Amino acid sequence: MKSFSCFSLLLICLAALQLQANASQEAQLRAFISSRKNSDSSTDAFKVRNIADRVAASLSTESSVSDQSSLKAADKITALPGQPQGVDFDQYGGYVTVDEENGRALFYYLVEAPSGAAEKPLVLWLNGGPGCSSLGYGAMQELGPFRVSEDNKTLTRNMNAWNNVANVIFLESPAGVGFSYSNTSSDYDLSGDERTADDAYIFLVKWLKRFPEYKVRAFYISGESFAGHYVPELAATILLHNTYNNRTIVNLQGVLVGNPYLDANRNIKGASTSFGPMR
Repeated sequence: MKSFSCFSLLLICLAALQLQANASQEAQLRAFISSRKNSDSSTDAFKVRNIADRVAASLSTESSVSDQSSLKAADKITALPGQPQGVDFDQYGGYVTVDEENGRALFYYLVEAPSGAAEKPLVLWLNGGPGCSSLGYGAMQELGPFRVSEDNKTLTRNMNAWNNVANVIFLESPAGVGFSYSNTSSDYDLSGDERTADDAYIFLVKWLKRFPEYKVRAFYISGESFAGHYVPELAATILLHNTYNNRTIVNLQGVLVGNPYLDANRNIKGASTSFGPMR
């Protein structure tokens, strides 16, 4: 009994220390960001204000609630070509403009859960590459609700689809991948991790206005391969904006990355065989 009591006390102490550490980390992050909000020094390697400035123009255009409602209604998919009978979940697909001036827009495909969708979390899926379609691979070959049949005309249900346990957005990112596009050709030469994260963040903020029921829902970012860059960059961008604005803009709760590509040295270290093409 004495040993059990000592062990229990140890667990309580460790839990208290962990809570204190987490609170300390959050306080330090807020202090760090606050110290750079008004910094004009060109020697600062990290300027939070620049992060806010990068997306300010794209987020400044306000749309009315009725506009967003009509956009959501227009995005509703009644049925996909070749879809089997008895589909018991809602689907949406469409565009969110992330840069009005250049005409850059990202395409998304949302599949809601068959049951309890209103209580289930929201998961964003990003394929890697760079250049791999989240619709063509993620949705139709990996974790989406359908598989393309051998006749290349009809769809069959994927019984292991992620939307059994969550509402899933498949995002074509960056612009130029899949159905996502830009009306400015030079945009494609300027793609990079930073702008990809900024565009995805703008997409999320605008998409949540179109689907306000997800605004306070637990949100997770997931992906594979080069999403080893996309996922943490987007997560950091969300957390920085939440902290900078002192409110929860996107309710990020966690990230999931499978077979992440980090950099060549880390990925091949200790490997005895060569890797196949990244997706």
